[in-house]
Amino acid sequence: MEKTLLPEKRGYKANLHCHSTDSDGSKTPEQLKKDYIEQGYSILAYTDHGYMRDRSALCDENFVALSGYENNIIDDGNWIDCKSYHLNFYAPSAEITGMTGVTESFVGYYQRGKTDKEKAASPVKKFCNPEYSVSNVNSIVNEANERGFLVVYNHPVWSRHGGADYTGLRGLCGMEIYNNGCYLAGYEEDNGYIYDQMLRDGQKLWCFANDDNHNAVQDSFGGFNVLYPRKLDYNSVFDCIKNGELYASTGAYFRGLTVVGGKVFVGAEDAAYIRMTTNGRYSCIARMKDSPLTEAVFDLNEDISYFRITIKSVHGKKAYTRAYFRQEWSNERS
Repeated sequence: MEKTLLPEKRGYKANLHCHSTDSDGSKTPEQLKKDYIEQGYSILAYTDHGYMRDRSALCDENFVALSGYENNIIDDGNWIDCKSYHLNFYAPSAEITGMTGVTESFVGYYQRGKTDKEKAASPVKKFCNPEYSVSNVNSIVNEANERGFLVVYNHPVWSRHGGADYTGLRGLCGMEIYNNGCYLAGYEEDNGYIYDQMLRDGQKLWCFANDDNHNAVQDSFGGFNVLYPRKLDYNSVFDCIKNGELYASTGAYFRGLTVVGGKVFVGAEDAAYIRMTTNGRYSCIARMKDSPLTEAVFDLNEDISYFRITIKSVHGKKAYTRAYFRQEWSNERS
């Protein structure tokens, strides 16, 4: 049996965490579209704090603007040392309106200077319980899922989170394995270890690399995702994210990922190493010797319930596949 998990070709570049002048970013949505297109991107998710409006006017045959927003749930304490959940919500269509899972104080803060017309463009369907707890976050995620939204857990290191804050979460589409804005601010947001803890907790979710750009400084174009939608339109891109047809990157590239007969074949561009991580202690790594690696082959033994691949390029950039679960590459049923 042969199963292709990633094609050899490059896909579409996407930043799925972005802030504009609709909240606390320094560039307009139109300026951001122009900037990202110039850097080779085809997809940008607008995830302004507590603000979501129709983004369909930004979509065309060469660019998809995903409608979304970001909310946070804050623990007790001052802003410097308190914990907080930051969640991105991606809408199932560009025209959808009505935020859910947002706190009244958060929306009020970020909409405090807006006109009545601007506020009306981003209505709230329902404010959420502001309680800081795993169970409350799960309720928020579940309600968003019921409306068709995808929800992603953002920058756990910046959020001051430990295992008790993210084990037990359920219903997430994914988590940020890399956040460029936080990384540039000095945080170690290379979150493979946290991703594995969430996976080993029984969560089935993808991983994303995002900019989280606000553009007060140059914080764009550092983290991105490579997507493989059927075509470049809103519905196809949304389904691609939902189905995990993607990988995350800080500048490195995969060139195919295929499982054949109990082995996984990895293609890469100019890799210094290619590493496989699994649910257990069994891991493998291939390192370059005289020249950069372009491929590696790893065994998938019977104890592996999921694997994921990380590559590091000779230029120090990384790329991360999501976790692939046994039922996706074998004949076994889940």
